[in-house]
Parts: sequence; C-alpha cells; structure tokens
Amino acid sequence: MLNLLYTATVFDGLQVGSMVFIVPGVKHRCAIPELANDTYEIQNEAHAELIKEYIPEEIVDGKPVYSSCHLYVNKSVLGNQTLSNCTSWVYDKSIFQTTITSDFNLVCGKEWLGHQIFTVFFAGYLVAMLSCGWLSDRFGRKTVIISSLMLQGAAGILSSQIMNFSVILLFRFLTAIGGAGSYIPSVVFGAEISSMKTRTTASMSVHMYITMGYVILSLLVYYVRNWTLILLLVSLPSIPTGLLYICVLPESPRWLLTVKKEKEAEIVLNKMAKVNKRDFNCKRENIEISVVEDRNVRLWKIFTIPTLLKRTIILMFNWGVSSFVYYGLLLNTERLSGNIFLNFFFGALVEIPGYIICMALLNRVGRRNLYIVFMFIGGICGIVAMFPLMYASDDLQWMTTTLAILSRLFVTSAFGIIYLHTCELYPTCVRNGALGAMSTFARVGGVIAPYIVMMQTLADGTLGDSLPLLTMGTVCILAAVSYLFLPETNNRPMEDTFDDIFKQKFLSRREKDEYQLEALNTSS
Repeated sequence: MLNLLYTATVFDGLQVGSMVFIVPGVKHRCAIPELANDTYEIQNEAHAELIKEYIPEEIVDGKPVYSSCHLYVNKSVLGNQTLSNCTSWVYDKSIFQTTITSDFNLVCGKEWLGHQIFTVFFAGYLVAMLSCGWLSDRFGRKTVIISSLMLQGAAGILSSQIMNFSVILLFRFLTAIGGAGSYIPSVVFGAEISSMKTRTTASMSVHMYITMGYVILSLLVYYVRNWTLILLLVSLPSIPTGLLYICVLPESPRWLLTVKKEKEAEIVLNKMAKVNKRDFNCKRENIEISVVEDRNVRLWKIFTIPTLLKRTIILMFNWGVSSFVYYGLLLNTERLSGNIFLNFFFGALVEIPGYIICMALLNRVGRRNLYIVFMFIGGICGIVAMFPLMYASDDLQWMTTTLAILSRLFVTSAFGIIYLHTCELYPTCVRNGALGAMSTFARVGGVIAPYIVMMQTLADGTLGDSLPLLTMGTVCILAAVSYLFLPETNNRPMEDTFDDIFKQKFLSRREKDEYQLEALNTSS
C-alpha cells in the first residue's frame, strides 16, 4: 500500500530538482555585431581576434576574463573606445544545450527574473499548503491526491511547450500546486494507516521516494540537456499515475472513520488486512474507539489551546528554517566547485543513508532529540564550509563541496523527522490541516531560499559566496535550540481528539509510563 501511495512523491522530486537545471547560471558574453555565426566557444584565431577587439576584459577574483555584459563601440577610433551594454548574447553550451536563462536572455541585470521562477514555484507550494490540507480533510485524501497529480502533469507539460516567459511562470505555479497537493495528503495518509511500530518507517519512506526522484533526475539531465524536454519528461508520468490511482488506491480508513463512514472504512480495512494476511476482526474494538471524534472541529482551535499554540509557533519557525536551508542548499548546487551533475547526484544520494539512520535511531533516541542533533550538526557543517571557500586554494575547494553535501544530509534528515513529529503532535481531527499549516511556513522558507542564495551579490569574491552558507548554518542552530521546548512523542499512540491531548498533559509521570506501556501492548 505505501509503495503505491508514495510513488506519486517521486514526481515531486523530479519537478523540484528540475529547477536547478532549467534556470542555471550560464557563462555568456556579448554577441559580436554583424557576425551571424558567433559562438561562445572560440572557433579559430580570426574569431579570437574579433573577440579581443570587441569584448573588454574584466578582473574577477583576481583573474582577467571577458566581460559578460559590455562591448566596445566606436572601435575604429583607436585609444578612444567606449563601452556599451549588450543587446544580444552568446552562451556557453558545453554543459547545457538550451536553458530558460539562455532562451530568454535572463542575464546582465535580468538575473532576478530567473529567480522569479523559483519564487513563483514555491509560492505555488504555499498556496497548496493553505488549501490542500483543508480540502483533503473535507473531501478525502484520495480525491485530492488524484486531482493534484492531474494538475501537476498537465501544467508541467504545458510549461514545457510555451515560449512566453509570463505564461511559463503561471504554469510552473500550477505545477507546484499539483505537486504539493499530492505530497502532503500522501504523508498524512501513510501515517494514518501505520501502526506505532511502523509509523517511523512509513514517514521516512515517503522522503526516500522524493530522493529517488532526485537520483532519477540526475541521470536524466546528464543525457537530456534541453530544458523543454526535461520538463516534458518529468511531467508526463503524473497523468497515467493519477488514472491508475482512481482504480487501485483506497481512501484513508482513519479519515473515513472521522467523517462517520464506518462501512466504507470497514471495507477498506478488510481489504488491507487480507493483503497483509492479518485478522481484522480481532482489532475491531480499537477501531470503534477511533470513531469517537469531534465532528465540527475547526483548525483555528490549535491557536486557542495553549498547549497546541506553543507547539504551533515552534513548529512554524522550524518548518520555515528547515525548508529554506534545504532548498537553499539544493539551489546552491550549481555554485559548488566540480561537476554540477555529480554534485547533484551525490547530494541526492546522501539523503538515503540519512533517512536510514533516522529509521534506525528515531525509536531509540526519540523524535525531538534526533532532530536537534541533526539540525545542529547541519548548521555547523554549513558554517565551517565557508572557511575553505574563503581561504583554501582551488585544489582544496572539494572541502567546501563535501561540507555542503554533509550539511544537506543532516538537514534533509531533520526535515524528514519534523514531518513525522508534526503528525504525532496533533489529533486526527485537525492533523492534515495542521500539517498543511506548518507546511505553509515551509513554503515561505522555499520562497526565501532563492534570495538567500543571491546574498553572494552583497559582497565581492569569496566573501560573497560564503554569505549564504553562513546564514543557513546560523539559522539551523537557532532552530535546534527552539526545538528543545517541544514534547517527545516516541512510543505514544496518535491522538484522535483534543481530549487525548489533555489526557497526556495532565497524567503523572508514573501514569504516563503505564499509559505508554498499555499503548505498546495494544499495538503489538
């Protein structure tokens, strides 16, 4: 069941990761006037002389390079040449054949438009988080997942076929809504059909499927270096998957029970028990208990109950930090030394052992403590990475790349933990809506991420390049400290009503131990 459910999240990884390769920074210079076959690569000695004649040199990091945005005019007047801004450019095609950057000339003062694609994409995530949580609580997990997959596929395909920048922004926005709209209900669905013993594995597994999307993408873009074809290939699978889900994906039985559809829930549970070769009837009394829910509960109640309000504020901050650091490190991949394809591949690959470590330690160390450790180490790696960047020679820049990838490993693992911990900190009646609200702040972090990467323009040379790493490392440590004030949820049953929260809060230490022992015996 989980393998089927989480397949949709692979496409989310494909769409998010593709942003690195469709709008990368591309080396460029002014096109030589009246030279129709001009290229960025030097063709011969005559071509080299023309470049030297028209293109001025600039000093970047102490090295002379040809100007990217200016050319000489009035070249016939020796000694009195003047500079002019470019009106056309040629681009380096040694890495990418075509990109949105090169096709729409997003250079020389227009770089901010390229970052708008990232911002609009994550703004789509933000809108989805505000709406899809409520929609899936209202209409069911299955309905929202299928509708979102269809939207993701259709908008992604259309964005690959349009050559109008504003329309591309619109379709990337809709693609993001579809991706987030299928992802969040899938996370909640997986948690709702898992027992306490398997909940950790289920929560970590969904993130490993996203990582699989990154790994698949790194192999795809190595062979396909055309942005339109990349978007087409990563968008096509969403539609047939949505059609398949209509036939084979059941509704969440826990959601069915919360909306008083006991018969439908019993049918789904019987099918799941049959597939898992388990006796459903012996657990019937537990299912009856979960039906006792508040039918008219509203999400705003999490801001009126002091216990939940405290959790909500801390989680909002940590979701925002986790997201902007994670996506900041992802978008910063192209600025690391070395091969962009290998950097992206290894950056994705290290996420897998991170999730495996989480699955091995979460039930032993606990959700809160492990999150704090991972965020703290991730922050330290980010801060330390700036030192070889600023002071080491070129042949030692691999140290910065390695530390940045390690930082991504720990932040990724922490990001996975907070999904699970959030699900366990809220009762069933508001769980999906609360997760959507928390994820909203994550998308705010995603919207900020491109501008954090742009902080390198605030200073020259390696100092500017190190500012994003310093910023991301510092906020990681601050987030880890704030997380100390959240409760541990390890070995606790998921709460169904607000009464369960008060029951947990006001029990004595001995009664809590007995309560947890009883819950463990019930789940085994």
